Amino acid sequence: MDRKMFKKMLPCLRMVQRIFLISCVILLLNGMINGAALAADRNVIIGFHLSNVTAQEKLVKDNGGKLKKTFHLVSAISAIISDENISKLKLDSNVAYIENDSVYQAADEYTSSWGVAHIGSQAVHDQGIYGAGVKIAVLDTGIDYNHEDLRSNYKGGYNFVSNNSDPFDDNTISHGTHVSGIIAAQKNGFGVIGVSPNASLYAVKVLDASGSGAASWIIAGLQWAVDNNMNIATMSLEGPDSITLHNAVDNAYNSGVLLVAAGGNNNGGSVLYPGAYGSVIAVSATDANDQIAGFSSIGPEIELAAPGVNIYSTVRGGYAYMSGTSMAAPHVTGDAALIYSTNFPDVNGDGLRNNKDVRELLHNAKDLGTAGKDNIFGYGLVDALMSVSGIPATPPNSPPALTINLTLKRTSASPDGDIQKVNLSKGNYSINIRNVNLTEVDMKVYENGVFIKSLSRDLKFSSKKNNINFNLTVNNVLVTFTPFGKRGSTGDITIKYL
Repeated sequence: MDRKMFKKMLPCLRMVQRIFLISCVILLLNGMINGAALAADRNVIIGFHLSNVTAQEKLVKDNGGKLKKTFHLVSAISAIISDENISKLKLDSNVAYIENDSVYQAADEYTSSWGVAHIGSQAVHDQGIYGAGVKIAVLDTGIDYNHEDLRSNYKGGYNFVSNNSDPFDDNTISHGTHVSGIIAAQKNGFGVIGVSPNASLYAVKVLDASGSGAASWIIAGLQWAVDNNMNIATMSLEGPDSITLHNAVDNAYNSGVLLVAAGGNNNGGSVLYPGAYGSVIAVSATDANDQIAGFSSIGPEIELAAPGVNIYSTVRGGYAYMSGTSMAAPHVTGDAALIYSTNFPDVNGDGLRNNKDVRELLHNAKDLGTAGKDNIFGYGLVDALMSVSGIPATPPNSPPALTINLTLKRTSASPDGDIQKVNLSKGNYSINIRNVNLTEVDMKVYENGVFIKSLSRDLKFSSKKNNINFNLTVNNVLVTFTPFGKRGSTGDITIKYL
């Protein structure tokens, strides 16, 4: 091509170049606009005034929506649609509403147990502190010791109402069972969880089926707690002053038993007994907003506050909500058990580590109301994390004194109905199974809800092999034991921290 010809074509070439550049810009902008539209697409649920499903679907499609699911239970459709088209669709008179297709999470034990979570228990559990080995006497209506969330932590007790060894909860609302779940419902992946899910529960039945009990029954229950070396006695009950009861709680406290009681449901009136005695920790009730419950007693005897409104916990054969200072007190009891299971210090400097030190550590609470101790919240809202803060979970260079005893017994139609469960914190354990007449035991280990096959075992017995011993090294796990054999066959398990 000669120079003259090139000069003639140069304007045309420049025009082509401009057109090409403009086209590129247009394509780029178009891509950005489309990309922005795609980025703004949302998963929504569209509700309609009209009930014709075909018309509903057409309306969504005509407005650029992509159908996901059409419902017949409700007049609605789930779809993917851009923000721009959502705005247009909202203008249609047939559309009742448009809302995000929200994401929901499975409710875990802590979610179900708002009070337990609210006082910081989970953070303490995450440190491997579960209240293991701590003995708690629940002076109440008894315990449903067959409950799936309680039976592994139930260790015995006594019935002072009927004067026999069966302290089963026969109360209409399962008051004692509800209290016990707040203290020590197991950490097993379902139902609820207690403040100290590995603590040992002892049902001391001092209230009858109607929820009432004589002072003499309560005094006998306190005597039982002392005689059986309980760490804590919890009393979600209220009544008048009594010289003998006063002497009994003082003597029990001086014998080393920590005493916790409901402040009473006196609608803002004075604290009732035994909570009003100086040797007892009286507890007022708060709601989820840390406000005092209207039914709660208040006064100078109040030492701590705890959740007591709409508390979900164990009842006979299931779960239920209850409110009262009866629900508040066991939150404090559970926290005390967490402290007991640590290497807590000699706070008062008397050379002893006992109930008096635990009581002082409980005062490390979330201050509410007037600064310092007051008549409504006492030292504040009980706080599990604050009360164990800085305390090592176990004595330095020394393993925790932990022994767990379980009894396996075939009573149900299916072996699955007789499963025993236990939570083990990180460490090495010896497991001894002493068989009486079972045929086998299936041991399964779960970590964070995941089955760990390498740690699980199927243990079979024979006439020559009735005792099985082995060691188990774990992180924080749930261990289940399923017994097999004829109904009535039994076996015992002892788990020790090495």
